[in-house]
Amino acid sequence: MSSLSPKTLLRRLGLRPKKSWGQHFLVHPHQARRIADALELGADDTAVEIGAGLGALTVFLAQVAARVVALELDPALARFLAEELFPEAPGVEVVCRDVLEFDFLALSREAGAPLKVAGNLPYQITSPLLFKLIREAPALSRAVLMMQQEVGDRLLAPPSTKDYGILSVLMGYHFLLKRLFTLTPANFYPPPQVSSVVLKLEPGSRQPRARDEALLARVVKAAFGQRRKNLNNALVAQASAFGLSPEELRAALREVGIDPARRGETLNVAEFVALSNAIGARAGE
Repeated sequence: MSSLSPKTLLRRLGLRPKKSWGQHFLVHPHQARRIADALELGADDTAVEIGAGLGALTVFLAQVAARVVALELDPALARFLAEELFPEAPGVEVVCRDVLEFDFLALSREAGAPLKVAGNLPYQITSPLLFKLIREAPALSRAVLMMQQEVGDRLLAPPSTKDYGILSVLMGYHFLLKRLFTLTPANFYPPPQVSSVVLKLEPGSRQPRARDEALLARVVKAAFGQRRKNLNNALVAQASAFGLSPEELRAALREVGIDPARRGETLNVAEFVALSNAIGARAGE
């Protein structure tokens, strides 16, 4: 069954790709294997696949991992996976659910270890899903994720570039990110309009640690909230939201050597961490 092309298999199942769900299926099995290999699964691992689709990647995950939780929102595809592709595979659990509602932390606790996560992220939910993975980062030991090239560029962007933003900072704080390879539209059925990139995410950071990670996220979001304004106008103006007066927030900026005339997009991750720690210390006085 898995040797059939996605186009042929979908036709046999009487299905068509749902554009509204961002369904694009890998054509070449060796590309799915590359993703599985990058996940570096062990025999005791629990793997979670985001958007299992027709099972191209699931097959390779199931060959190694002790347990594979295959998330698939499309009921017809979930039924195919459970009833035809993996009807007698005790290690594969097909879950028909929106990944945004899936509890990675709960599964990690159940498994007794962090999870390994892989999948092709639908463009429509990429940003909210990445924010979810940030919040639930303790549940992950590694993730290998495929996404649109422009999103990957944003995650890897350095300060003072147009692609640098909230996700660049928070992903760079919570994970070590590595670009693995790119895939042209010809690798998918139906072909998307843009290329895709595969990134590896591993928890940990080269950055100093924030004393309050929720506060760090709030500071980053406030600094980028009005992107074209400098910190004096974008962040200091919101000082009361952090329990400080404008002068106290300016003092926090001076304390860590950040000029209030700079824009948030010029601060690197370490500077954001230092600033959030200074703000937190002053708010706690």
